[in-house]
Amino acid sequence: MSYTSTSHYKSVLITGVSGFLGSHLAESILVESSLGNIKEDYRVIGIDNFCTGLASNVTYLKQKFPKNFLFIEKDVIQPWDDVNSILTEAIKSEISHVFHFASPASPPHYQRLSLETLWVNTLGLSHALRFADDIGARVIFSSTSEVYGDPDVSPQPENYWGNVNSFGPRACYDEAKRFGEALIYSWNLRHQTKHGLVRIFNTYGPRMNPNDGRVIINFLVQALAGQDLTIYGDGRQTRSFCFVADLINGIKKYALTDITFPVNFGNDREFTVLELAEKVQAHFAKKQSQIVFLEKAKDDPAQRRPDLSLAKKLFPEWGPKVTLEEGLSKTAQWLQLNSR
Repeated sequence: MSYTSTSHYKSVLITGVSGFLGSHLAESILVESSLGNIKEDYRVIGIDNFCTGLASNVTYLKQKFPKNFLFIEKDVIQPWDDVNSILTEAIKSEISHVFHFASPASPPHYQRLSLETLWVNTLGLSHALRFADDIGARVIFSSTSEVYGDPDVSPQPENYWGNVNSFGPRACYDEAKRFGEALIYSWNLRHQTKHGLVRIFNTYGPRMNPNDGRVIINFLVQALAGQDLTIYGDGRQTRSFCFVADLINGIKKYALTDITFPVNFGNDREFTVLELAEKVQAHFAKKQSQIVFLEKAKDDPAQRRPDLSLAKKLFPEWGPKVTLEEGLSKTAQWLQLNSR
């Protein structure tokens, strides 16, 4: 396979920049840019309304990159007239990529904000596409392994169509992302554009919202506080966990091509949730912490593991490098430093 590729970004716009992935993507691109002969202008424009993201992530980026990071507080579901008025034509002409990463992404958040989750992946995405087309930029949509639902195939390749409940508690997120993928496909077909999307599997690391309800952060927060580690179900459900730096490296490589089809990014090493809990208990928990089992959440997938064959064929130099043990340690250290 051969696809057109560029060697660098110009400037980028990231929606959802106060979120876990958005803030790491922004930092990675800014650090990369600072290694070269960077001009004193904006290299990353970030947009967010702090719906589920952390203001501390934006503060961190502003302090670390005061000359090269511009933040716009905005709900991207609403029309983007204000974005067009805030950004000068000179700044817009430098934007090569628009990363649409705005969306609630954990079950407690998207179930509480179900309509917003649907809208940001439909209306918000359509605004991003129009904006990008007007300035000649490429959109990268953050899709998800949730498009596979509760899969009956493992690992999940990109050509697996999924097993999704369209009328249940997870449907607002799963179906919103599936719609977003269909919108990218149809938009490219209609407008002869080259927008793309990445399917992101379970990712973890520093700067996760400690209250977002995802399993790794839940276990670490509970362990460090001396609380019991709570498993929903019997713990036999499997997950594959990718450290955030590995994921971001893959997304950046994808973005610099003209690929328009979905590609899985994650870590293909699989663990049961019970195995994960036992690792956290052994290395980070206080003596009194026990593993307890609660009722299984509705529509919780029994297994989730990416088939990375396509990603490794397209990007032979990419692959998950950080082990679960290393990643858990880095995440725990961050939690301890930021809980004081």
